[in-house]
Amino acid sequence: MATSTTSLTASTTTASATSTSTCINMKAGENGYLPPDACDVILYYVPSLAAALLFCVLFGLSTSVHMAQAIIHKRKYAVVIILGGLWELTAFAFRSIQTHNQSSNLINTLYTMFFLLAPIWINAFLYMTLGRMINFYIPDQKLRGISARKFGVIFVCLDIFAFFVQMVGAAFTTGKNAKKDVVLLGIHIYMGGIGLQELFIIGFTVLTIQLHLTMVAMERMGYRSEKMTNGPFPWRWLFYAIYFALTMITIRIIFRLVQYSQGYSSTNPILLHEVYEYAFDASPMLLALLAVNLLHPGRLLQGEGSKFKKITRAEKKQQKILKKMQKDQATQKEEAMRSVEEFEMGPVRAYV
Repeated sequence: MATSTTSLTASTTTASATSTSTCINMKAGENGYLPPDACDVILYYVPSLAAALLFCVLFGLSTSVHMAQAIIHKRKYAVVIILGGLWELTAFAFRSIQTHNQSSNLINTLYTMFFLLAPIWINAFLYMTLGRMINFYIPDQKLRGISARKFGVIFVCLDIFAFFVQMVGAAFTTGKNAKKDVVLLGIHIYMGGIGLQELFIIGFTVLTIQLHLTMVAMERMGYRSEKMTNGPFPWRWLFYAIYFALTMITIRIIFRLVQYSQGYSSTNPILLHEVYEYAFDASPMLLALLAVNLLHPGRLLQGEGSKFKKITRAEKKQQKILKKMQKDQATQKEEAMRSVEEFEMGPVRAYV
């Protein structure tokens, strides 16, 4: 990376917004570069244009393939992972612009928001996929008493909650003139958000393993339906793709937790080198997208049960009526049992 020159405009020092040490008022050099000890510094390194463009291309290619796969396999819900890829692509498009506008707070904010939040979409796609796997492979379409449709909805709602927590935290960390306590609050909120995301991932992984073991047991008991044997690759590989993608997301979460736990100043060695973000965030997310490209669920989940049936308004109304009838019958049964008990206990009370 080429170094940039800066000119000292004042010899006085002031308190830095993101550091506990003093800072120096300096004029931005080439491409808006400022050294780590400058007061208005946003980046503590010179970002690489070549790396940003490379990841733009890679994320663009993977996302394009996801778009084609969604159309070919007719999977509308794949729009979720497409958004994940597009957000990663958008993030590195802003990063490319940032390499020539290193002092722009707006560009830094846009890059940071898209980059930090894009993995949430990929995570949501995995949740939605497992719900469809339950619906497709399991005869009663339930896992631990939870229906396949509800399974996906529950985890996606949890994912959305983690998304908003992270979004609020990320918003607080961006801003050239943000106060130190505000930035630290944003970091803590964001860390809490990704901590929640990882907690949900662990719970989801446990349930994924249970579904995996259930299907293995079904196979050993001689239950080998057409659904389990049909497709371009064995059903187990779809689980391996999910495990791999979850591992990549976990690596990224651990990296962010380690990064922010050391503070958000120039004393944090992780913030001084761009390579860490590419190695432990951008690359794992790219590999997760590629794994799903290679072992796309649309290739294996084909036929009856591969999609959730659309419930019409009339069917919903009928289901409500049925539930009400069942509830009324249960209530009447309880009342009848209570009446019998009172009738049988009547002589006993009279005797007493």
